Amino acid sequence: MYALTNGTIFTGREILTDSAIIIENKHIINVVKTSAIPPQAEVIDLNKGVLAPGFIDLQLNGCGGRFFNDNISEETLDIMTEKILPTGCTSFLPTLISGPEKDIVKALEVVRKYRKKNGETVLGLHLEGPYISHKRRGIHNPDMIKQPSNKTISLIAKYGAEVTRICTVAPEVVDPRHLEELVKAGVRVSAGHSSVSCSLARKMFRTGISMATHLFNGMESLQGREPSLVGAVYLEKPWTGIIADGVHVSWDNIELSKNILKNKLFCITDATSAVGTDITEFVLGDQTVHVKDGKCATAEGTIGGSMLTMDKAVHNCVNHANIELSEALKMTSLYPARAIGVDSEYGIIAPGYHADLVILHHESLKVRSVMKNGELHKIRN
Repeated sequence: MYALTNGTIFTGREILTDSAIIIENKHIINVVKTSAIPPQAEVIDLNKGVLAPGFIDLQLNGCGGRFFNDNISEETLDIMTEKILPTGCTSFLPTLISGPEKDIVKALEVVRKYRKKNGETVLGLHLEGPYISHKRRGIHNPDMIKQPSNKTISLIAKYGAEVTRICTVAPEVVDPRHLEELVKAGVRVSAGHSSVSCSLARKMFRTGISMATHLFNGMESLQGREPSLVGAVYLEKPWTGIIADGVHVSWDNIELSKNILKNKLFCITDATSAVGTDITEFVLGDQTVHVKDGKCATAEGTIGGSMLTMDKAVHNCVNHANIELSEALKMTSLYPARAIGVDSEYGIIAPGYHADLVILHHESLKVRSVMKNGELHKIRN
């Protein structure tokens, strides 16, 4: 039994001081006043740090020198799990971008098997493509983009939401019956990499699509005569991910989106294999991407993923987008948990929840320690 105390606790519901989190085995068993710490508990002094729920990244392409696309295996998931933990990210969705359908089949089975042994870290799969718009494909390989097939959609639905949490599609390319099949299976369908009109997107948000993928990226720009997918997101307010790195989206647009979408906006990283390494270039979508000054882009300037981590996203939201720390922490934990329906177990500090926690320096917001499944990992910065 552990007691975490002497810090500011952001529970996801309130901010506590002079309090302690009591942890036993893998779960939080109580939140008490400091004076009520059980005598048998080992006290861990937070040294005035910030204690918050562990970060949840719903779009992690890779890290630690590995892309999930390049090596669809449990070994890759092990590496991603190990390398992303020091950033405070305790759970994530490995993300498979557009590729051959055989890769989708393989990814479904690998994630299904992996979740049986490590389902508290890998919460499921994010399929980003291949059912997207050629016009707004971004870095995705154009040869891999295709129309949905009855067979593959049925297979995704058969594996269900416990395997595929999110399926990103362009609304204009998806048959309504395919959308209905995925939604009925509990898979969250997200609009992204799309040139859809605002009117059609609004209709789709009302009839099954519940999310939007990396706002502003892979979308037509918002204009006076056609608000596009961006406008539909602002009007319908689905769960929406945003990459808060100052490269994909300007700080002003992050602040604007937060003001409009409020608690429906959450942070994702869209991180690449270069995160956690000194890699200076990699191949993504059959293109060479160069890493320079914190930006991942081809020689032609096409952005290919990011170097962002969730701890940096918190720092950026607070310091560049005028977002309160309490909200920035919710955008990296509670709101993503709600978006995929796991907020009864993750994203809040409360009795019965997983003991997945991050401890930040109270000024710099750098990660000092991470607790995963009740095990404390001290981080060297």
